[in-house]
Amino acid sequence: MMVSDMGARLEYDCAVGTIDQPIVVDAGGRFAAKGSYTPERGGPSRDGSTAVARARYTGRVGGDTMTLTVTLETSKERVGMFTLKRGDDVLLTKCR
Repeated sequence: MMVSDMGARLEYDCAVGTIDQPIVVDAGGRFAAKGSYTPERGGPSRDGSTAVARARYTGRVGGDTMTLTVTLETSKERVGMFTLKRGDDVLLTKCR
């Protein structure tokens, strides 16, 4: 997850995502923001064949640790819950 003043870019093993607004953390460390989630899959694919889904990113920040939940807006499907630690190296196994 790469955070900027404008939001964030996320990379998963088999997906990418964005947070399309600044991440504002309240006094309790909680946040909620809207963005996108785009699943990827292995093998050949056509340009534009992957659907971008609107997503809601919620979580909590405490020290150098962030818990993050990603939920698709339309279906309410929870994509996953993640724990991230600032500065940790992550090994992704891309499904491309």
